[in-house]
Amino acid sequence: MFRKRDPNGLLFETSNLIPDDKAKRLRNSWAEAFRNKALPLIDEDPFAPMFCDDNGRPNRPAETVIGVLILKEMFNLTDEEALEHLEYNLLWHHALRLPMEEAHLCQKTLHNFRVRLIEHDGGRLAFESVTDAIIKALGVRVTRQRLDSTHILSNFAVLTRLGLFCETIRVFLSELKKERPRLFGRVPAGLWGRYLKEDGTETAYKDARSDQARRRLAVCGRDVYRLIELFRNKKAARLKSYKLLERLFEEQCDVQPRPQQPKDDDDDASEGGVPVKVKPPEEVESDSLQTPHDPDVTYSGHKGKGYEVQVTETCHEDNPVEIITQVEVTDACESDAHATIPTIEALEERDLRPDELVADTAYGSAENAVEAERVGTEVVSPVGGSSSEGEEERDEEGELTAADFDIDAGYARPTTCPGGQEAVKEVELPDNPNRVEIVFEKEKCEACPLFHRCPARFNKREDGYVLKATLIRINLEKRRRAEASGEFNERYAIRAGVEATNSELKRKHGLGKLRIRGRPRVELAVYFKALACNFKRMLRACMAEIPAVCAEPA
Repeated sequence: MFRKRDPNGLLFETSNLIPDDKAKRLRNSWAEAFRNKALPLIDEDPFAPMFCDDNGRPNRPAETVIGVLILKEMFNLTDEEALEHLEYNLLWHHALRLPMEEAHLCQKTLHNFRVRLIEHDGGRLAFESVTDAIIKALGVRVTRQRLDSTHILSNFAVLTRLGLFCETIRVFLSELKKERPRLFGRVPAGLWGRYLKEDGTETAYKDARSDQARRRLAVCGRDVYRLIELFRNKKAARLKSYKLLERLFEEQCDVQPRPQQPKDDDDDASEGGVPVKVKPPEEVESDSLQTPHDPDVTYSGHKGKGYEVQVTETCHEDNPVEIITQVEVTDACESDAHATIPTIEALEERDLRPDELVADTAYGSAENAVEAERVGTEVVSPVGGSSSEGEEERDEEGELTAADFDIDAGYARPTTCPGGQEAVKEVELPDNPNRVEIVFEKEKCEACPLFHRCPARFNKREDGYVLKATLIRINLEKRRRAEASGEFNERYAIRAGVEATNSELKRKHGLGKLRIRGRPRVELAVYFKALACNFKRMLRACMAEIPAVCAEPA
């Protein structure tokens, strides 16, 4: 049953039970700023749907549990360490506004609350609602923001290809032996002996020398096929590990028209041939299974196995502190170019859309830049590709190009030509929204001093001069001109600051190597680590006005 935190003050709170000099130091610590500035920003009402309205035992207040989760990530603690601080740390008692007798949570309470957060997308809700409140409280300007990605790992071991086959088979055999021991008895002893010892622990088969790995990989491929066929349409096929075995086989192996016989000295020589062959590495997709312990992990040829986190933060020179406005977990195998528009749309939904988004080359394709411009955001990023791509050549007399025209991709205002004339009509071509025909008045064009240099051509049907323009080519040409003039470098320099934020999240808050596995839990951890970073920055801004004598959060 949902219950909100009692808003009344505490008679027996920590600061009333300790000596005056210690109470004074307590009130000058980060805990005081957290208690008075940060904790009130946690609105409990949005979390009410996670609990029953009128049945069951009352929940621990969402404000308290979320506060514990934030402090846990702020100091990069394990659950056990966080709960110990909650029990015995006076700073935590004061920060969370808890009397000593109520400063307690059990591990199962944290676990159950996180499960509810995952089921109700509560991690995103907590991050967005509290971050929006922080931005409002501090008066942070969001008109200029920067975007970058960082590579992270969940709690898995990075496996070689042979190790992946061996571990996936071992996981299946271990689960089969535990859940279906009678079916496990059907597995030939020679097969399971290659992956399990008598006591069920793994063997050293995956630690083969490099000169043996390829031959043993072929044996593993045949073993995967044998296990799949042995338990197809059996109860063992319902096991999660069996599904992983099927996925591994589909992504890494090819069925052959004829059985492939093992060599005489192969470990499975006595078990006969099977019609399967392991694919060459270059034929395996980047989104294939990387570890049976976290099937959501994908592979990046540049950064390796893991996840990507898209991090967006403010970067306005007038801000007292910069705040992370948006985080999103994406596949490591996915290009950052796919994150630009979803990030802008997510910020738009929260009224945080920037006028200027600074990002690196991968985010700033011409397609993304034009699409962002349609909704009012300018993407400031280097231009990829060759320098001549998309540019229109000028003749010796300095003929103008479409890039000299002021064209609004969102058509919120009329196009203006280099001579200052506004267009009377703009028409998108139905087969290509990035192609537009812009019509100008005949009389004004012919009277313009730039008439002989203008790329617009007379159109009898429109009774005016028509400029045929491709928005993508115009965007590329304008950005290349800005880069050549040096104007771009000054605007782009501020992007480097987001690298420090990525480092802070990884080094101070443990984002680089998480303690959990699975996409839903990874997303929840990312939201709370980013929220903890925002809280920490807010506390620093607040403590700048306090004669602090205690250390602020790390």
